[in-house]
Amino acid sequence: MREAKRISALPPYLFAQIEERIARAKAEGVDVISFGIGDPDLPTPPRVVRALCQEAELAENHRYPSSAGLFEFRQAVAA
Repeated sequence: MREAKRISALPPYLFAQIEERIARAKAEGVDVISFGIGDPDLPTPPRVVRALCQEAELAENHRYPSSAGLFEFRQAVAA
């Protein structure tokens, strides 16, 4: 099976290139702090998981805000 010409014309995936550079640096013994795609290297703290589960149970959290966002959230960000 051949790739379509459109596929082969796409540029390389940026984060794949970043991962390659990180791997090369680590292989050279560099201590790397990655600001790449955002995959965490540590598990989510249990207190955060518990809070998420509690909030997911609340019916008021099962809706989308307006395009302006939630007023309470905007107030909290502004503060």
